[in-house]
Amino acid sequence: MSKKISFENAFAQASSEALRILGDVVSKIVTDYLETKYSIHVAKAGTNPTALDEALEHAIDGGRTIVERKIINLLYEKLGLDRPLTTNQSNSYLSSFEEKVNEAR
Repeated sequence: MSKKISFENAFAQASSEALRILGDVVSKIVTDYLETKYSIHVAKAGTNPTALDEALEHAIDGGRTIVERKIINLLYEKLGLDRPLTTNQSNSYLSSFEEKVNEAR
């Protein structure tokens, strides 16, 4: 990547793109739900990945892991970082998601 991008911009772009895997209509519904029910603006949630993880768990349950992995992969790509290794031995994807977001920061 030739241009330097801030963590906040990279997270906003990554989260927006990641939610699109749900489709336009569903991603809009999920985004609106998170903002209304949990006061979480997905694009600004890089400062509190734990809250985003918990809200996604309630909003889309099993789909949360797919969205979070996509966010991580896109975030690292946009920041020009090597993608983190994923482990199947992790007891909780929450700690893994939170740790990976914080490591990218």
